[in-house]
Amino acid sequence: MQTCDVTEVNSGATFTIRCDDIILDGALAQGISLPHQCRGASCGTCKARVIEGEVDHGWSLGDALSDEEKSRGYCLLCQARPVTDTLRIETVAPVQSPSEVRERKAEVASVVNLTPRVKRVVLALPAHEDFRYAAGAYVEFQLDGVTPNRMYSLASPEREDGLLEFWVARHPEGLASGYIHDELAVGDSVRILGPFGHCRMPGGSGPVIGLAGGTGLAPVLAIFEDALRRGATDDLLLVLSVREVREVFAQDRIMGLARRYPNFRYQVLVTDEPSRYTDTPMLATTWLLAHYRSLVDYRIVIGGSPGFVDACIAACLSLGVAGTSIAVDSFVPVGSVPATSDNTTVVGRE
Repeated sequence: MQTCDVTEVNSGATFTIRCDDIILDGALAQGISLPHQCRGASCGTCKARVIEGEVDHGWSLGDALSDEEKSRGYCLLCQARPVTDTLRIETVAPVQSPSEVRERKAEVASVVNLTPRVKRVVLALPAHEDFRYAAGAYVEFQLDGVTPNRMYSLASPEREDGLLEFWVARHPEGLASGYIHDELAVGDSVRILGPFGHCRMPGGSGPVIGLAGGTGLAPVLAIFEDALRRGATDDLLLVLSVREVREVFAQDRIMGLARRYPNFRYQVLVTDEPSRYTDTPMLATTWLLAHYRSLVDYRIVIGGSPGFVDACIAACLSLGVAGTSIAVDSFVPVGSVPATSDNTTVVGRE
């Protein structure tokens, strides 16, 4: 089997993979954490420029990688495979200090209903485990009889008690979410793999808007809470969008932040029915366009389904937000990412 020697020039990281391996998968398997988030060709976080060598691009979802970008030598590391024996790449996002990605065994400490379709799952790791992660990270759940692995974002920054919190939405006919909602119980063991992801607070200064669709609130709220704990003084506005009033959750925690930090505000939007939050049902994009004439100098953090994320990105760009000032966690569903070979690592939300 032909191999390829890969060099990432920003970090100086070097690694060797087979030519039928996806570049990101090969790096992660060797403990090299290149920028990534959705691993489903949707968010564009893993975009890199090929300086030397050639790749097979695989596929991409939506606007994650345009044909024009391909012509200029860019690729998505979560889909691209090398076709030459050497490859030099330069990631667009900065390479951060790698965390140790490995399998860990956790115990279910709590399973609680937050809404009719969202459960809060809290996991406890053994005392000897030193699991460190950045706000905005996610892990894979390895559930018996459920393939591929499912990705769930951590719903808080690192906690003093070391517990890991996740918000899991039930999906119709979803194997993983059905198991978690109907069978997972306190005391059960769960194998997790991670941490993964590079969705972070965009660099620089200026006000920040967080746009969260449903359980996309997990990474957005974690990033905001982490920034506030660290003394952020810029204005932070969190916008939670749900379909029905009964799907609103985490309000105690959000209101607690609003009481504690004067630079933090929040807005709830309900899209499918009237509510006390807005005069009429309203999409997040409609709300943005109605309340802002310009978002120049703003930073944006978005979490949710690919459709929600793409619509919010388009609205923000139309209002003048720089593309480099937008961070996303796109919840790519299982089934939307085609497996193109036996060596493809496919993961999904459900």
